[in-house]
Amino acid sequence: MTTMETETRVATRSWVQWAAWVLVMAWSAGAVAAPRLCLSGSNTLGEKLAPALVKAWAQRQSWVLRTESRSAADETRLLFAGTDAPVVDVFAHGTSTGFAALRDGQCDIWMASRPVREDEIAAAASRGRLYERGQEHVVALDGLAVIVHPSNPIGALTVAQVRDLFAGRVRDWSRLGGRPGAVVLHARDDRSGTYDTFRSLVMGDAALAPGTTRYESTEQLAAAVAADPNAIGVVGLAGIGGARAVALSDEDTRALPPTSVAVATEDYLLSRRLLFYTAQRPSADAQAFVEFAVGAGGQDVVRRLGFVPQGVSAYDVPSPGDGDYAALVAGARRVALNFRFGEGIALLDNKALEDVDRLARFLRQPAQAGLEIVLVGFADRSEITPYAALSLSNDRVDLVAEALRREGLRVARQRGLGQIAPVASNATVPGRQRNRRVEVWLLPMAVTAGQAPRRPVTSSGG
Repeated sequence: MTTMETETRVATRSWVQWAAWVLVMAWSAGAVAAPRLCLSGSNTLGEKLAPALVKAWAQRQSWVLRTESRSAADETRLLFAGTDAPVVDVFAHGTSTGFAALRDGQCDIWMASRPVREDEIAAAASRGRLYERGQEHVVALDGLAVIVHPSNPIGALTVAQVRDLFAGRVRDWSRLGGRPGAVVLHARDDRSGTYDTFRSLVMGDAALAPGTTRYESTEQLAAAVAADPNAIGVVGLAGIGGARAVALSDEDTRALPPTSVAVATEDYLLSRRLLFYTAQRPSADAQAFVEFAVGAGGQDVVRRLGFVPQGVSAYDVPSPGDGDYAALVAGARRVALNFRFGEGIALLDNKALEDVDRLARFLRQPAQAGLEIVLVGFADRSEITPYAALSLSNDRVDLVAEALRREGLRVARQRGLGQIAPVASNATVPGRQRNRRVEVWLLPMAVTAGQAPRRPVTSSGG
């Protein structure tokens, strides 16, 4: 072989190697530059629900799950095959960690098991106004369940008793009518939105008793309670596992267990909203994913995983005790949603605006023809005088009625009843917020005199 042939072959081989290197680097650059969607925050959302929502959304896009890996506890990475499929990271280390990630631009979606606070709104002003519609998205409804071992004979507790237990003021179950035995306390960690909510709704200024075992994982907490006859803990509704939830009551209210209906109406004392927060201008993937999560497909996933979806459901319930109240809703079925308001005002919040749309879609279905709406409004006992509270409750009913009529819906009856029928204590801010509400009832109409009314379908998707 001549020197020229050798040099040509070497040059050709070098060119091929260089070309191959360029292709590898281009592929690597493409892999690095693949779109990424990041969710960070609540363990209640991030442990199971968020990954399940991501998978269902990806399936809707015809993407195929290639790998699901965990680099650390409560950190999930999902890789999909498909055109423009993003790499999805879910970090579930607690609500407060997700706020910091959104604020600092490290993640696209903040998973929160409590509403954004005023100081957080100010601190994240560069990301927009987090409390506004379009940035605050209610994904599911949940209730904090106070759980005990299945063999524990206590079936109901007051909020004050739960506070005394977790503050260490009641140390033996026999003081509450249970079997003798030292109370063993389990709670989520301080970064958890679940614990934030429990502290706000139950503990108040009372400190958690020393020696309480703390957890980052809901699943581990529930397993510990289910294994110990003397244990008590607090988890989200979907995290009860092998333990048992007790019913809860407050002053002037009856004990309610965390059923789907009680949580959906938010009448259950420890009901809460699970939320996604996004920046003012989210990425296309973040926007598309959130829209899927709050829509019918996402709400099916919410239901399947044991949370309470935001579909519209109607139920037969016991007649109210108050005469005027009972007469107003006679023959009607209770809708599992309430409209709630701030103190002294009549403004619909973001969830209420979405609920107007949901109710309208439900009642436009052919199966719901012949239904009319009954609205009943209530105030709390701190709202000035009984007469002023009655006026406020009527203002709130009128506001909801106007919003529904703009959707072409028939409101047959609307009335504010003032300060009667509290569902929570009027002595606390969260309790008063629950008592300021407008309930929705559905009344079937007879087509002609003597004809039985039609029974409506009981539920609809989100």
